[in-house]
Amino acid sequence: MSKVSQYTIHLLRVGETAWDADDRIIGDTDLPMTDSGTAAVASAIRTFHDQSLISTLLTSHEEAAQQAAKLVGSSTDMKIKAFDSLNNVGQGLWEGVLKSDLENRYPSAYSQWQETPERIVPPEGESFEVALDRLISTIAKATTKAKGPNPVFLLVLRPWAWVTVRCWLNDQKISDIWDQLAQPIQVESYQVTKSSLEAFQKKLKASA
Repeated sequence: MSKVSQYTIHLLRVGETAWDADDRIIGDTDLPMTDSGTAAVASAIRTFHDQSLISTLLTSHEEAAQQAAKLVGSSTDMKIKAFDSLNNVGQGLWEGVLKSDLENRYPSAYSQWQETPERIVPPEGESFEVALDRLISTIAKATTKAKGPNPVFLLVLRPWAWVTVRCWLNDQKISDIWDQLAQPIQVESYQVTKSSLEAFQKKLKASA
């Protein structure tokens, strides 16, 4: 049996929730997708033609993520595996706050958050560095039992988790977050070597 040398990872962003529609700050607060968010995900799935090749779908237990995952999995026999460690990036005490209210109350912090959100950690929130460690570590562990020369996975993630993983898959620092989140929802495909995932885990253990 051939050893795994690389993985195909398809990446899909979850659609909007009511808080997104209201322009509230949302991290790991558990909410369902709106009808509009569901329609956007369904549209992305319809234009994705390699669903039958996917062996495993990886996502979180969050309601919006589960909704999106079921939209994909309803037409295939793929396995759906959910992990709490694939949750969205937590925004702490900013969760649920209207962006306009944050701007009025803390104009300086809001301005910094708009310019370089990757550098700002809300009170009791989670940094992107910490989120990156848990997300990629979970992906690495979840793929270790895969068989065949090129296993195929689909990652279904909520927006902040999605942009964190997307930057890693593109081998770039976390930046231009708002521009990335403004892009239409679609399925993107990446080739990820087993060695790159192993190197990430080793680096994480060394820094522990």
